[in-house]
Amino acid sequence: MSGSNMRFHLFNLLFLLIISVSTGRATDHSTKVYHANRLLSSIRIDGVLDDSGWSTGEVAEEFIQLEPSQGFPVSQKTLVRLLYDDKNLYVCAMMYDSSPDSIFLELGNRDEGSNLNSDAFRLGIDPYNTRQTGYVFEVTVSGVQSESYNDDLSFDAVWESATQIRNDGWSMEMRIPYSAIRFPAKENQIWGLQFARLIRRNREYDQWSLTPKEVQNRMMYWGTMEGMHGVSPPLRLSLTPYFSIYAENSPVFSSDGFEGYENSYSYSGGADLKIGLDERFTLDVTLLPDFSQVQSDNKVKNLTAFETIYEERRPFFKEGTDLFSKGNLFYSRRIGRTPELFYDVPSKLEDGEKIDQNPDKARLINATKISGRTDHGLGIGILNAVTNTTYATIQRADGSKRKIVTEPLSNYNIIVLDQQLKNNSKIFLTNTNVLRDGPARDANVTSSEISLENKKNTYRVRGGYSMSRVYKNEFNSSLQQHEKKVSVGNQYFTSLDKIQGISQYGISYEVTDRKYDKNDLGYNFRRDYSTTNLYYTYYKFNPFWKHFKYGYISFWLNRQGRLSDSNRQINLEAGTNIFLLFNSNWSIYSDFGSSLARGRDYYEPRVEGMYFLSPYYHWGSINITTNYNKRLAFDFGTRGNIADMISYKAYGYYIIPRLRISDKWSVSLYYYYDKYENDLGFVNFADSYNARPVFGRRDITTIVNTLSTRYLFKNDMSLSLSARHYWSQGKYDLFYSLRDDGGITQSTWDGNENFNSNYLTADLVYNWQFAPGSFFVITYKNQIFKDNADTFQGYFRNFSGSIDEAQSNSISLKLLYYLDYQTIQRKKRRA
Repeated sequence: MSGSNMRFHLFNLLFLLIISVSTGRATDHSTKVYHANRLLSSIRIDGVLDDSGWSTGEVAEEFIQLEPSQGFPVSQKTLVRLLYDDKNLYVCAMMYDSSPDSIFLELGNRDEGSNLNSDAFRLGIDPYNTRQTGYVFEVTVSGVQSESYNDDLSFDAVWESATQIRNDGWSMEMRIPYSAIRFPAKENQIWGLQFARLIRRNREYDQWSLTPKEVQNRMMYWGTMEGMHGVSPPLRLSLTPYFSIYAENSPVFSSDGFEGYENSYSYSGGADLKIGLDERFTLDVTLLPDFSQVQSDNKVKNLTAFETIYEERRPFFKEGTDLFSKGNLFYSRRIGRTPELFYDVPSKLEDGEKIDQNPDKARLINATKISGRTDHGLGIGILNAVTNTTYATIQRADGSKRKIVTEPLSNYNIIVLDQQLKNNSKIFLTNTNVLRDGPARDANVTSSEISLENKKNTYRVRGGYSMSRVYKNEFNSSLQQHEKKVSVGNQYFTSLDKIQGISQYGISYEVTDRKYDKNDLGYNFRRDYSTTNLYYTYYKFNPFWKHFKYGYISFWLNRQGRLSDSNRQINLEAGTNIFLLFNSNWSIYSDFGSSLARGRDYYEPRVEGMYFLSPYYHWGSINITTNYNKRLAFDFGTRGNIADMISYKAYGYYIIPRLRISDKWSVSLYYYYDKYENDLGFVNFADSYNARPVFGRRDITTIVNTLSTRYLFKNDMSLSLSARHYWSQGKYDLFYSLRDDGGITQSTWDGNENFNSNYLTADLVYNWQFAPGSFFVITYKNQIFKDNADTFQGYFRNFSGSIDEAQSNSISLKLLYYLDYQTIQRKKRRA
């Protein structure tokens, strides 16, 4: 048996042994207990607190300050009551305030509560009382709703809340339908419980059950809710059909270049369906989804050996996907990705031909998620998605057309098993699988990990193993046919950390062999390496030195080795990070570090086995934010790098003024300047076999300007604009051949490798939530992408010239209507 197979079987044996351990209930570090009473009358959610039904609820008070001074008395009094009936959970809170005219109440879109200058109230519940899985529902004084599940801010639910500003503070009422959460089917319910209040003007955060700052899992310190009985999980069933209309004016290119514009129109419809399979598991299905309204990506000029990773913005792949992140195998942008042969289409044009259509995304046919957790703490997640075959359509000179397959029909699948153990310990197994039609490659990756904590949750040991199997189509000369060959890769790691207290530290070791490849549904850039990392962090959780509320300093050391070269050292770095939060609510973050030895970069050459002998280098950065409570606030920072080779240096800065014109209207401008002088990097190959890389010395200037503004007509209606111009220009003056020993020798290469890139995007969005969970959205987009070798013009000439370039303009209208079974039934009963 090979070493890799032995490791695989040993690890899975360990998985089976641990999974057999009794899970039990997590340790409860809090003594706070709330006794919930049943609601005996009706309550109207209006924020007024005048319904007689509230009087039967037990009062939760005696809040404690967490921020800025942990354990200190609160500055303002808070009273909370909680009730329940057969269908809902009810909460009311009175937030007394000695200066009600000073309450912050900025408006915002849904799920933006924590980013707003507004006071807020939070309810935390852990229906399974595991102290590892909990919901948080938040409402600001201005009425903005937010919710999360296990710190997953993409979680969405439909619930009801209302607030009122009074002469003695502000009040809040909320109704959480049981269909919005999952809880066990048993007679007597015991839940984890937390109430919290944010007083924004002095950044005070008060809690009913104090959760110490120095612990990682703060749910361990939530209180407990008892007394709830005789309730059953309801049928969770909702349908959100949509209808959209799309119009686009886009440029047309032929083998001779830009030819003009053409208009296209389309409409589509589909639906998102959520079904509670039982009280624990939910089925989510999206049919014929339309993602045309998602925000434009912030495109950049990429000179590295690795692809650019963009943020996921599609709702279905953002919501409720925390379980699928286990093992770091899932990068959802792979589903519906840019077709693999998208950029090859222009090179396939023959004389007289032009591109009629070349979709930049594979069309998603459907996607399905099943997720939930058993009563014994076993989380199960299954996600499956299918993308259709993508074709580029080429129009011949005689008007006839032909098609080129740019992406085959593909099926993406991920399965996760995540078992919670005692003391906040856990173990999981994740598998991803990608199947493609025809000769394209397929892939299967499995990852498992165990995390164990001691009873006091002060120390944690982790270990993990992952194996990839990639099936590539190769020609078998002896059989004279194509067949798929499998390439097997392995990755494993272990770590030991102290995770609680003012001093936290740890050590980790990770190994990734040269064949490990999870890029079909995830991403990993570096292979054939080992890395050892040590760190130490010292925290000050309470105010200190008269001027500071909070701070930390961290030191770290990282070594990397190349496995195929007897784990020879290829990089050694050390650095420190410092963060300080001032009493004035300003903050400063700094980062400094150096290489401790010359390194070997095996990726920049783009040739297997070759490396670039990188120089000693040093870096530093300072980032400052001012008090966001002020109507005008700033973020600004600067950074610098130097190296002991050909006078290399890099520096840059950014500044972000943020103006809150009123509680409804805000504006921000992001300006970024970055400069590389005498930078060395790959530019091309000196031979047709791509075996002799050419490096170039270059000066690179990058400027980014982004204007963002938003106006809230009211909490459920907004108009927002995001306009961005990215400009990057590179000038080469010398070229070098890369030697086998990693050094460079001046080359006679005379290619023009200069570049001048302009990327402009603008997104104007009108968003109206006209009913709970229902939206009407109008989106206008403008995109201009221009790349050439003209390096004789500066920023302003580039900006003005780019506006006259070929550009795409689109407008889309989308209507979504949320239908919930429980809501429909309640309306029928009232009727």
